[in-house]
Amino acid sequence: MICVSVQEKSFGDCRAILESCEMAELRADLCRLSVEEVERLVEIRPNLIATCRIANSSEAFAREQLAAAIRRGARYVDIEIEAPDEHLEYVRTLAREYGCRLIVSFHDFEGTPSLDELKGIARLCRTKGADLVKIVTTARDISEAARTMRLYDLQADGALFEGAAAAERLQLVAFSMGEAGKFTRLLCLKLGAPYTYVSAGASNATASGQYTREEMERLLSAENYPFEGFREFRRTTVAVPCSKSVAQRAVLAAALAAGESRLANYAPCNDIVGAVEVIRGMGCRIAPDGTTLHIEGVGAERLGRCSKIETGESGLLTRLLTPLASHISALNGGAPVEISGHGSILKRNLHEAVAALREAGVHCSAREEGYLPFRIEGGITRREIAFSGRESSQTVSGFLMTLPLLQDATVLTVTEPSSIPYLELTLRTLTRFGIRIDREAFYDGVCGGRKLGTPSKIVFSVPGRQEYRPSDVFLDADWSSAAYFAVAGSIASSLGRTEGITLRNMRLDSLQADEKILDILRSCGADVSVAPADASARGDMPGDLQNISVTATGRRLKAFEVDATHCPDLFPILAVLAAHCDGTSRIAGVGRLTQKESNRAETIYAEFRTLGARIDIRGDEMFVTGGPLHGGDVRSHNDHRIAMAAAIAATACTGPVTVLGAQCVQKSYPDFWEVYKNLGGDIHVL
Repeated sequence: MICVSVQEKSFGDCRAILESCEMAELRADLCRLSVEEVERLVEIRPNLIATCRIANSSEAFAREQLAAAIRRGARYVDIEIEAPDEHLEYVRTLAREYGCRLIVSFHDFEGTPSLDELKGIARLCRTKGADLVKIVTTARDISEAARTMRLYDLQADGALFEGAAAAERLQLVAFSMGEAGKFTRLLCLKLGAPYTYVSAGASNATASGQYTREEMERLLSAENYPFEGFREFRRTTVAVPCSKSVAQRAVLAAALAAGESRLANYAPCNDIVGAVEVIRGMGCRIAPDGTTLHIEGVGAERLGRCSKIETGESGLLTRLLTPLASHISALNGGAPVEISGHGSILKRNLHEAVAALREAGVHCSAREEGYLPFRIEGGITRREIAFSGRESSQTVSGFLMTLPLLQDATVLTVTEPSSIPYLELTLRTLTRFGIRIDREAFYDGVCGGRKLGTPSKIVFSVPGRQEYRPSDVFLDADWSSAAYFAVAGSIASSLGRTEGITLRNMRLDSLQADEKILDILRSCGADVSVAPADASARGDMPGDLQNISVTATGRRLKAFEVDATHCPDLFPILAVLAAHCDGTSRIAGVGRLTQKESNRAETIYAEFRTLGARIDIRGDEMFVTGGPLHGGDVRSHNDHRIAMAAAIAATACTGPVTVLGAQCVQKSYPDFWEVYKNLGGDIHVL
């Protein structure tokens, strides 16, 4: 149920809202209506919460307003937990007499108390006679929002209101205010709250982070794409498409090489096609031939004619191209180059890319200092460049692809490097196209001569005046996509629905960070076996490809611990895996999830909790406790990884899963739903 908070100052405006909604909260302390007007409004909409905060009025005024609403038949009356005992007793007694349900509410406008404090507050509300406990906090980050949502777990386990029989458990409305807690206003409905609060319009919010009525109705009634998951596998082998991370790098390198390059194992998706269209606009000739893409590169010195670059929705493509755009500007006498995109990329803050360009001496202006479009003028002027790689390795990769084109040698120092495997992937691509870069990693920890942990910084020495050379490249299969089916095979085989799944034609030294999924599955108790790919089916494929078989037949998967800082794209499917493991799994690296296609920390938490997963976030760590999933409605947030993870979660849900925005898989895996269906997925399109 959607409850519209009404705070309008005129009786007519209040009446118009009440006549158009099913449920409302009448904020008498904000409306300042007469007793007669309150009575008339309750007659219009008896399904109403009468609220009058003493902090905004007086005890006498609040008592008068609430008494009028109760006597006229209001369904609920809301009293704040700190109200004087005499006032509470008066309202509680009157509510019992007229059959009105009492809400005792707590609000923290500064932050979120500890979980023990929240439990104590909930129990105090019950002690004060609440029929419904309302707890509203202010979330400064997702950890605090998750803490408030844990109250629903405690309620479901019977641990929130001790001593209350199951039939007597109180209803709970708990959520967080603020932008970091906004998503909980929708999630609370899916976790058992009888209603949630919305504003009548964008200018009528009664608290920060409040959805409008129109927004909430759209979220709850959009068209969907449902399916029930694998009930039994019809097929047990999968050949996943090429990695978009590999392909985008290779496409840009081929454009910078004067002459023809051939990219084998090519499979188009939105992000790869976006890169192809960019280089086509730079003058390259493109000729697809089955699964081979022929690119006639123009060479780096002929890119100066390009003044506007469109990167679609790809964060990687955008970050790879921002340093190159500065080189294009320099070739064209400092003429500006604009980089823009569409869809979700316009909502992603790429401030670290802007800061890196400026550190290199490039003039770059951006919308709100981090959002596309970017206007880039002039080339890289500094020969010693240093910036942090903590937020993204993609910006570093963009510089590594551009710096070899400069006239002089450059030293690039990257502190706090992240997703290091992808930096290695960039260097491998550059080597294949004739580019040489030296690097040295520095570590803070050393024990017995061994370097500990990940590097604290990496120094790249890049000779200038290098030329890209055309190359023939086999585009490795995508480990990010393969991880979803590897997990599906593990879960389904552990449930006895298949003997496992085989991933065909994979490379084990691909340098893709998400290859780590194999080690994680082994730690869960799954068997991972490797065999050479079928030579008769390889054709022009390299001879070192492998078929990877994953199974967990006859055993329960066990909880795992992993640091996903350098493989953040695995987070959604790791959350699904953890939900099917015995015990509580710990996944570190939550801080890397904010600037993805969605805020994945928030999205994973909200959407998989909707399916019944037990998830908590504390600082940089996500904790997932295994247990049955019941299914439900999942919003993809236009994030391909979330949509695919929800599909795999459906393999073991007791009820169907419905995914809103399932078409977003076009970004990386256009054939995902067809492959899913061929394996045994039960899909229905609404």
